[in-house]
Formats: sequence, C-alpha cells, structure tokens
Amino acid sequence: MLIWLLITVLPLIGQESPKPYADFSKAGSGFYGAGREVPDPVDLKSVRIGVLAPEKNPEGLQMRNAVQMALDEANQRGGYRQIPYEMVFRADDGLWGVAAQRVVDLAYEDKVWTIIGGLDGQRTHVAELVVSKAWVPVISPAATDTSVDYANVPWVFRCPPADSRQADLLVGYAQNQGYKHVVVLTEIEREGHTGFLRLQEKAGQRRFSFEAHYEYPTNNPEEVIPRLKGIGADAVILWGNAKPALSLLRALRSAGISAPVLAPSSLVQPETAGGSEWIGNLVVSAPYDLSRENPAILAFAEKYRSRWGVFPSPVALYSYDAACLVIRAIETTGLNRMRIRDELTRISFDGLTGKIQFNSLRGNTAEPVLIFLKDGGWQRLKN
Repeated sequence: MLIWLLITVLPLIGQESPKPYADFSKAGSGFYGAGREVPDPVDLKSVRIGVLAPEKNPEGLQMRNAVQMALDEANQRGGYRQIPYEMVFRADDGLWGVAAQRVVDLAYEDKVWTIIGGLDGQRTHVAELVVSKAWVPVISPAATDTSVDYANVPWVFRCPPADSRQADLLVGYAQNQGYKHVVVLTEIEREGHTGFLRLQEKAGQRRFSFEAHYEYPTNNPEEVIPRLKGIGADAVILWGNAKPALSLLRALRSAGISAPVLAPSSLVQPETAGGSEWIGNLVVSAPYDLSRENPAILAFAEKYRSRWGVFPSPVALYSYDAACLVIRAIETTGLNRMRIRDELTRISFDGLTGKIQFNSLRGNTAEPVLIFLKDGGWQRLKN
C-alpha cells in the first residue's frame, strides 16, 4: 500500500488539476456546405420571413404581432431593393410532431429565407432536427433552454439569456440572502424539468442545497401546496410557464405562505406587474433590465399598444429585435440562406432588448438581471 501511494499519489501533490482537452462551449461547428455562390433569385414578388408559433397562445400572438411591425417598418423604408417583406405564419399548436411538419412547410413550400420561432425549448429542438437538413436559419426569440445551444446545429440561434445563467443568478441570490430552507416548485412539463436540472447544476457548483423539490401539474398547480406545510420555507423558487405559475403563486399567498418567491424570465409578464398588490416579495431573473426608462422601448410599447390593444411582453420585444436582425442580415448579404446564416454568426446588433451577439454555439451572450416588483412596476435589484 505504501509503495502504491509513493508511486501514484505523491507525484500529484502540488500539481494543478488537469485541464480539459477542449472547451466545447467555445468550439461550435460551422456550416461547410455549398451554396453561398448562388445569386439572388429574380422576379420575386416578396421576401418571405417565416414565423413559427402557437396560434392559441398569447405569447405566440405577441411574437407574430411584433414581427409584423418590424416588417411593416422595413417596407416603409422601401423593403429589400423595393421588394416588400412578407410574413408567413405557420401555427405549431398540438403535439411536438406538428412543429416538425410546419418547419418543413416553411422551408420547402413557403420558401422563406429565415424562420423566427420556437416559443420554448421543445419546439426549438424540433426545428433543429429539420433545419439541420433543410438549411434555413431559425432564430428563437423566446426559448431559454441551454441544450438548444449544445445540440450544436449551425442553423439555430437563441436570443434570450440561457436558463443556465438565470438559474445561477437565482441560486446566487438565495445564497447571498442567507436562505437556508429553499423549496423548488417546477411545472410537470419539459421546461420545468430542464429548469430544475439547471438549478441543481448551479446549486452543486455553489455548494448550496435545496430543502425540497416538488412538481405541480399544469391544470391544477394548487394541489402541491399541502406538501409545503411544516417545511418552514424561507424562500421558494417557482419555475414554470406564466399562467400556471401565477395561479400557484396566488394560491401560495392565499394559503398564508409569504416567503419570497424567486422565478425565471417566464414570469416577466404584463399581468404579473398588474398583480403587485397581492404577489408580495417576488424576484425574477429578467432577460433585460425592465426598469430602465429607455425612450425607444417606451415608444415601441405605445405603438404596439395602439395597434394591438395590449402592451408588449419581453417575447414581443425579442421578436421585434429578431426580425430587425434578420432584415439587417438580408440587406447585408442578399437573399441566400447560407450567407444570411453566416452574417447572423458575425453580427452585433443593438436592439430594444440590448446587444444581441451570438457565441460559437449561437446563443446570445446577454446576461439576465434581477428585478422585483414595486408600486406596480419593475425595479432592478442592486447586487
């Protein structure tokens, strides 16, 4: 035994830990196929931009409305060389296989130059499966799923800050606040499951532990509340889609659970701010600083409300930015899917949501910020 220690262990004492062979997060694949030499088509009546979103989901409607506004503004400037931009919408409501067929329709039947869509990670992953063969850029203005990046499909771009960064921000806040009994509540669906995986990962890295983790059903989230009794949670991390998460939050407050609630960007909704009188202590990892008095954002919000009758959500702002990003790429490189994809990998764009710049895995490098509700509006939390 002593000889084994002398041979194997002692030589390692004082040495640095071995470094990885390569950092995959900085080594994304490019597109090496042919086609960049193909010139613009002739006799086009319009430049088609695809939108893939649920027709019956309010956020899907926000996405469509915002893209339409961006295209209308571009057409007022003369379109693409006097050819108008046209939005082609395909609804992906239903089971995940529906999204795959809609991407095929947009790519081959509608012959769009890019697709703006992917309201969540699952739909965006489905789009990845298709466009890896169809060779058409997809920009998601809503999906935060980090695994979208790690699928490493060179045609897919993600705009909002990754769920891994949001999870790290929330766990770090809980740790800095000295919370000892943090309960995690996640919706029983894919986004809730992947969100908990990110929270677990970041908690492990920070050597922080959760008191408990419970899942709640989408249709009846309140049924999880009896399981919280007796725990004495000093904070709750609530991760899920906006509507059921807000329903559960209201039920928590009605049940007398007043602990601070920490949540991801899915809860940054106009209706959330409207419920500030009953929501209590809510801290959210937002995709950008909603507290800043940005004249451009205020002007867009008023224009959006005037046209559509409601105020825009962050998904609407990211959808508008994504459409403006696509327009700039087209006007820089011409109507060629391969060159548009290449331009998107290089571009640095200052939009309503801040700077959009994609890393080698084509995820936006923007960082989330912590915000909280005060007097019916969002305020940035000072670190």
